[in-house]
Amino acid sequence: MDQLLNPNFGVFALTVVNFLLLVWLLHKFAWKGIIGALERREKQIADDKAAAATAREEAQQIKAELDAKLQNIAAEAAKKMQEAVTLGNAQKEQLLAQTQQQAERLLAQAKEQIEAEKNQALKEVREQIVNTSLLAAEKITRQQVTQQTAQNTVDEVLRELNTHK
Repeated sequence: MDQLLNPNFGVFALTVVNFLLLVWLLHKFAWKGIIGALERREKQIADDKAAAATAREEAQQIKAELDAKLQNIAAEAAKKMQEAVTLGNAQKEQLLAQTQQQAERLLAQAKEQIEAEKNQALKEVREQIVNTSLLAAEKITRQQVTQQTAQNTVDEVLRELNTHK
């Protein structure tokens, strides 16, 4: 066990030579590849960060543009809705006016028709009165004219008219 605690200079020299040989071999063959890979990785990470920042800025610009377009679309939609409401109200008013005119025209036609029918009825009544008067006059002239016979004749004519209706 004492040998483990006492240094052996031969083993020490070989260890140092091995270590220096390992460092020289790593430097000759591995350091450039490892450092190149680390530099490429570092550059890739920096590029990815820059691309992410650019993408974030572009996304914010696109979002701002979309928000502006959305506001424009909302304003346009509100404008179109207002125009549609205005147009609907105008059409409603126009239809109401047309309906009112048509109702007034129909009412005027109905009044004219009633007046014509009334005039026709009055004409027929006048003709019946004239015919009745002529019939009564004819019967009265055939008989001897007395007050009683004239009254009887008028009553008889009226009864005949009532029975003919």
